[in-house]
Amino acid sequence: MMNDDEKEIVTKTQEMNEFDIKASGWDANPVHLQRSVAIAQMLTEMVPLTKDTRALELGAGTGLLSLLLKDRLKSVTMIDSSQEMIRIIDKKIAEQGITNMTTLVLDLEKEDMNGNYDIVYSQMVFHHVGDIDKILCKFYNLLEPGGYLGIADLFKEDGSFHDEHFTGHNGFEPDELMKMLKRNHFDDIRYQSCFVIKKTSENGSVREYPVFLMTARKADS
Repeated sequence: MMNDDEKEIVTKTQEMNEFDIKASGWDANPVHLQRSVAIAQMLTEMVPLTKDTRALELGAGTGLLSLLLKDRLKSVTMIDSSQEMIRIIDKKIAEQGITNMTTLVLDLEKEDMNGNYDIVYSQMVFHHVGDIDKILCKFYNLLEPGGYLGIADLFKEDGSFHDEHFTGHNGFEPDELMKMLKRNHFDDIRYQSCFVIKKTSENGSVREYPVFLMTARKADS
C-alpha cells in the first residue's frame, strides 16, 4: 500500500501530459533548434515583421522559435498546455532579462482567450490538434484585420513519424490545409518547404520527413 507521499507523486505524474515529461530534455535535441532556425528564417521571408508586430505563438514549447524572432517584434505571447514547457520559458525570460515576452498555460482547443495580434504562428503543433477548423476560427478572431497566420508542420506522411499510440494527424496535404484556411476566411495563402526531419528506425534505416511553412492573411475588413 502506498503512503501519502507516494500517492502524491503518482497523482502529479498522472496529471502531467506528454510534453510535461519531455520538457526538461527538449532543448538537448539539436534538431529542435535547427528546425526552429529554419522556420524563423522562412517566416521572416514570407511575412512582414516589424517592431510594431504583436505576436502569439501556439504550442510554444520551450520558446525556441519565439526567442529567435523576439528582436523583430514588439511583443510575443506564448501559450502552451504544458506547464513544464512554460516553466522553462519563464526561466529563460528571467535569466535573459527579456521584457517583450509573456507566457500563459492554456489549451486553446478547450479554452478561449482574448487578444489582438498581428501574427499568430506555430511549429509542429497542428498535427496534434483534433479540430483544425475550430482552431483556425479562434485564430481568425484573435487576429487584427490584415494579420498573418503561420503554420509550420509535416507534409503528409505514412504514420511512421509517431508511435502506434499517436491519435493525431499524419501530417497534411498542403492543398487540403489551404481549403480549410479558405473555409475560415483566410486568403493570400502560400507555402514553402523549410526543413527536413531525419529519423533513424530500429533497423538502422533513415527516414526523411519534410516540413512546410504555410502563411495566410486575414482580410483587411
